[in-house]
Amino acid sequence: MASTGEAVTAEVAPKKVRSRIEYRRFNVFHRWMHFLVFTSFTVLVFTGMPLKYKTTEWARWSMDLFGGVTAAGVYHRIAAIVTVFYWTLEFAFMVVMVLRSRGKLLRSPGSLMPSKKDLEDMIGMFAWFFGKGPKPQFDRYTYWEKFDYMSLMAGTVIIGMTGFMMWFPLWFTKVLPGIFLNIALVIHSNEALLAMGVIFIFVHFFSAHARPESFPLDKVIFTGSVPVDHYKAERPLEYARRVREGTLDEVLVEKRLTWKTYAADVLWWIITAFAGFCAILMTAFIIWSVFT
Repeated sequence: MASTGEAVTAEVAPKKVRSRIEYRRFNVFHRWMHFLVFTSFTVLVFTGMPLKYKTTEWARWSMDLFGGVTAAGVYHRIAAIVTVFYWTLEFAFMVVMVLRSRGKLLRSPGSLMPSKKDLEDMIGMFAWFFGKGPKPQFDRYTYWEKFDYMSLMAGTVIIGMTGFMMWFPLWFTKVLPGIFLNIALVIHSNEALLAMGVIFIFVHFFSAHARPESFPLDKVIFTGSVPVDHYKAERPLEYARRVREGTLDEVLVEKRLTWKTYAADVLWWIITAFAGFCAILMTAFIIWSVFT
């Protein structure tokens, strides 16, 4: 038997968990709103665009993929209801935030409202593209993010109103001449094409994921936060303002890096890759329609 002096106590060292400090940019509400936008928009595009190009082979293929025209129409309407749902929640959220701040939020540097600085930043970015000036420094929201948001809010109203006119034609023709249904169809179809171009091709997907700072994937809308150094370099004006005001600690979170973190990264990659595939596919379909 070992003596007391020879006895040793074996202790199991605690397992080290890696962590890092991140800057919280989006709360759970906005992350879920983005998910609803992404899901409903994709369904609306692939069940609605084939009607605009109904004489093409790919349109028939897309409709068959959803189970036929009747089934695709059901999915389209469900996605439309989801769109009205998230738009209403987002609008209500904005109103509440503005009222709580007594209007100060609209004039704050971190506001989504367009300002003179956005025009200056846009001109500065073009100058930077051609090597004629330094890259502009951005606050919480850039001019292209504000454009994305405003176009989504306004475009949803236009597409929604015209869509409901065609969904309930008997009700609307009680108060409007029948020709307004034809007008609604033209507006709905072309506004949808414009929205698809803005979201899928020209603005959102490019600015969110194809920028050098984010390529090939910007996960912040999924995870809600990004490493502090990354955000400091990307949005130096907001970071400096929070340091100056002493509010930086309010948006700093400690993120534990576990297997769940890496599993989530894989999920974000799959979701974004799927969105990218959808964007390329629909773009190819429309180009095909133009040249065939």
